[in-house]
Amino acid sequence: MTRLSLAFAVASLALSTLPALAFDSADRNAVTQEVAGFTKAVDAKDYSVFFDTVPPKMMQAIADQTGVPKEQLEDIMRKQINDAMASVTIDDFEMNIAAMKTGETSSGRAYAQIPTSTVMEVPDMGKVRSTNTTLALQDGEEWYLVRIDSPAQIAVLRKVYPDFEGIEFPKGTMEAVR
Repeated sequence: MTRLSLAFAVASLALSTLPALAFDSADRNAVTQEVAGFTKAVDAKDYSVFFDTVPPKMMQAIADQTGVPKEQLEDIMRKQINDAMASVTIDDFEMNIAAMKTGETSSGRAYAQIPTSTVMEVPDMGKVRSTNTTLALQDGEEWYLVRIDSPAQIAVLRKVYPDFEGIEFPKGTMEAVR
């Protein structure tokens, strides 16, 4: 065997034993498309997107926690969010893909943390800015988007996806805007 062939064989063997990249260009494209669809829905005031992008396993966990069947819970939550948002005006909504941080969980699950900001006018509060993180996570072949800004949301996430244990999430904030 020539040195070149031996070197090629060793390099091929070494490359074949490397783990797959946790977050590759296909993942970035998939997340970018999810974010674009989400943003378009928010701009169109289609707030059902808040539930349509949550992993079914998380919705089921919330349903189990509340003792309400999942379909009924989704209907209740849709009505509540539509009622709440009826008097709110969103002035600006951004999921900052350029600033997203990617990684993988202990089980190798790809994910991205996307800084998210919403400026809105809320009755009895005035104009406020909500800053939080949207978690893009992969479950099987599907990508989902979950807003992560409270300990309760993180607890449900980690109950359903224990491989997110130990991964830190920025704390959400809300502040008055002048």
